[in-house]
Amino acid sequence: MGIIAKRELDERLNVLYRSGKKVYSFSKASTIHDCLYSAYLTYIKNCKGTSNCYSIMGTKVHDMLQAIMDGKATEKELLPALNSELDDLKMLNINFPKDRNGGDSIREKWIVDMTNFCNTFKKPEGKFETEQLVIYPLSDERYIQGYVDLIQYHSDNEISIYDWKTSSQFSTKDLKEHGRQLVLYAMAKENEGYKVRNIAWVMLKYVTVKFIGKTRKNSKKETEQIKVIERCKVVDELSSMIYDKMLSLGYDEVDAECYLFQAKKNKTLDSLPEDIKKQFIISPYIRYYNYTPELKQDAIDYMNQQADIFENLNKTNETEWRHKSFTKSLKSGKEVDDTFFCNNLCNFKNSCKYLKTYNDLKSIDDMNGANLF
Repeated sequence: MGIIAKRELDERLNVLYRSGKKVYSFSKASTIHDCLYSAYLTYIKNCKGTSNCYSIMGTKVHDMLQAIMDGKATEKELLPALNSELDDLKMLNINFPKDRNGGDSIREKWIVDMTNFCNTFKKPEGKFETEQLVIYPLSDERYIQGYVDLIQYHSDNEISIYDWKTSSQFSTKDLKEHGRQLVLYAMAKENEGYKVRNIAWVMLKYVTVKFIGKTRKNSKKETEQIKVIERCKVVDELSSMIYDKMLSLGYDEVDAECYLFQAKKNKTLDSLPEDIKKQFIISPYIRYYNYTPELKQDAIDYMNQQADIFENLNKTNETEWRHKSFTKSLKSGKEVDDTFFCNNLCNFKNSCKYLKTYNDLKSIDDMNGANLF
């Protein structure tokens, strides 16, 4: 609700809307790109749909971080707010996706990751501004608008732009797709006269771990190493290194195993002795993204392409607004199911008639296949 209220109150946007300008957000462009039918329901029919667990929890974390950065809340309030929202999800029967075995490991890992983040987050020092509206003109009639999670102001009119992310790491092939949002924000601030020093995501589920160790088990030389590790996996991925360091510092094998057992149980290094913990420097993972003329043009082209598609389709003919494909082709040419997003994350997963038909037919096929044996 906070973002919507800001949008309604900001006179710059009101001027654009009143003058009949076409205003797009990166979220709207992504919806057009990913599923035209979802765009039709959202932006033509004004359907609200049902939020998924990730969007709800992501919004709560963003709201709390904004309040902390703005001095309206403290770090101690972060974890209770997260747990309260998780309780609300459970009460409303809004669930995390099941893992491949039908279990709750996805939910459990997310909670461990974000609990660790909440327990370790420290408000950074410096001059910051949160949820700042930015507007960039694609043309005289078409504009981009968005809200930047966090802007850091440096000297000499330089800024850094950050986006909080509660999601998993981006794959290399998807990096450009996600990076366009940061690039567009940076272009809007440049248009206001600022110099952009950095654009980056703060990946809240991950940490950067720096330590001195062997690059290989049989290597004799130890060098400084830096690893990016999901918070719930830090102890597991560093366990052999932790064990070796304890032995080298004079701990006997039984004590080392006991300490390591407790650390694995708690999924944190906190229970380890101080002389061991200080061997590993853990910091938030900030993933920087390139900001080049080529990527600027790519972002502009992408937004214009999605806007052209949206504006050229018949708003009264629903059949022109095609749904996302429910299958994908493997390298072998085999067609396989590709409905994880549709069945778990889409706002219209409970009301999409095309998805319902596909799932019903798939269930029949699965039953027929099972009856063959």
